[in-house]
Amino acid sequence: TATARPDATTSPDKGGGAAVAPDKPKQIECGDLYTCALMGDGTVRCWGRDRDGQIGDGGGADKVKPTPVKGVASAEQIALAAQFGCAVLSDKSVKCWGTGRLVGDGRSLSASVPTTVSGVAQVEQMNASGLLACALQSGGKPTCWGLSPGEKGLAPTVSSGIVELAVASTHACARLESGAVKCWGSGEWSESSKPTFANPGITDAVQIVTGDAFACALTKAGAAKCWGYNESGQLGAPADFDPHPAPVVAKVQNIEKLSAGEGGACAIHKDGTVTCWGSNVEGELGVGRQSPTEPPTKVPGLSQITDVCFASLHSCAKNQAGEMFCWGGNASGQLGDGTKERRLSPTKVVW
Repeated sequence: TATARPDATTSPDKGGGAAVAPDKPKQIECGDLYTCALMGDGTVRCWGRDRDGQIGDGGGADKVKPTPVKGVASAEQIALAAQFGCAVLSDKSVKCWGTGRLVGDGRSLSASVPTTVSGVAQVEQMNASGLLACALQSGGKPTCWGLSPGEKGLAPTVSSGIVELAVASTHACARLESGAVKCWGSGEWSESSKPTFANPGITDAVQIVTGDAFACALTKAGAAKCWGYNESGQLGAPADFDPHPAPVVAKVQNIEKLSAGEGGACAIHKDGTVTCWGSNVEGELGVGRQSPTEPPTKVPGLSQITDVCFASLHSCAKNQAGEMFCWGGNASGQLGDGTKERRLSPTKVVW
């Protein structure tokens, strides 16, 4: 569900539940070459690539430090696709900015400033990735937009009982009230595919996340069950090139929350530390080196972490004190440290 409406002093932290000061982040999200933070006062700040308007200002030079998104206030949640970002506002409407079919009416816009998405209201939760955005409306009704009208895999195959959505570039997954997980999309994510990743057989999920070719569910027991492709070790097991329609239990324990990127995943443990695994070609796992694949490895220097976001080539985390750290590729300034230098270990965002 969406977080409570921010007030003038503090607001609930989506990641950990504690109060957040107006000038501290309460939710963080990573896009392909940019990053955004929802602040305690309900405003949004973004940084990184801006050629396609990802910062919400109509496009321009890269921003290497957090920059306010004009026209967005009283936001309750944010979600980032590859070239556009969105915010769920306190009235449960959605505004999006950037480039793509981001306003829900079929038009493809370029470097748009924040604009209300048509036909989407009473939004409780949303998620975005690639060209696709999906929102969960009141009553558990899902709606998606962003792909061209002719592309398949857009329409959800589940219409009720949904409590959480997770979106990737060519598919989406839903967690149901029962704890079951259902996915839909193109290729192996279609029910008609053999094998299919659409029905992983999970019945005890409390959270779901998905990357480009895989998905993971956090179970009631604090384990990560992942399925899909594993060429980068993104299932938390030794890399291979086989499809895995049945879930693989990642070699990670005591998980509080999951985050997935294009080719890897991170887990926040119950003690506030972080473990990541999968593709690490730009150092996006934060373990101090670059590599094509990494087994589950503890990220050094992180503690009391309440939220992690993971994109294609970089990741970020925030802690209970409201400090934010990013690592990985930084060619567009998406790490927010004022530079464009790659960072192989967590580096503090400069507000």
